[in-house]
Amino acid sequence: MIRRYETILLFDIDAGEESRDSFISKSKALIEQYEGNLLEQDEWGVRKLAYEVQKKTRGYYVRLEYCAKTELIAEYERIIRLEDAVMKYITVMIDEAFDPDAYATAQAELAQPTDEDPADFSESPDMQDSAEMLDEMDHISEMPDDTDKDSDMDDHDDSHIDLSPDSDVPDDTTITEESKKED
Repeated sequence: MIRRYETILLFDIDAGEESRDSFISKSKALIEQYEGNLLEQDEWGVRKLAYEVQKKTRGYYVRLEYCAKTELIAEYERIIRLEDAVMKYITVMIDEAFDPDAYATAQAELAQPTDEDPADFSESPDMQDSAEMLDEMDHISEMPDDTDKDSDMDDHDDSHIDLSPDSDVPDDTTITEESKKED
């Protein structure tokens, strides 16, 4: 039975590009040997590690997505463990019943450009309203500034209010006593 797998490999950056490329080409050959296909290969590049792995703080990540028979995984992980350049790895089964023909058809459909014209939203009412609002904002920003900013600040300056306990503002008990005296 053919299944879809994903293997993420963490390579030692000190091992070099040649050893990494060599191991990836070995991986491709092994996948084909087990009647599988390499579907995707993503090289994420050098990344900082969350924690040290083999006394290293950085590593080179590569993600391989492939389909193959289940017997491949045991052999592939054995080969990964023997490779000095690989510091860590993880293999995950993505799809238990994978149809390579359906996958190829779906990928071909995604790759074909559509004949439809791109949508033109410039005539929509929402876009017209947005354009009008932008025009109004431009008009407002172009207006001359005749106001004196200092005088506006004096009118609204509340810094002279004294809220300390020694202020002349009576507290609740004073108000209550005065109201009793008036009665």
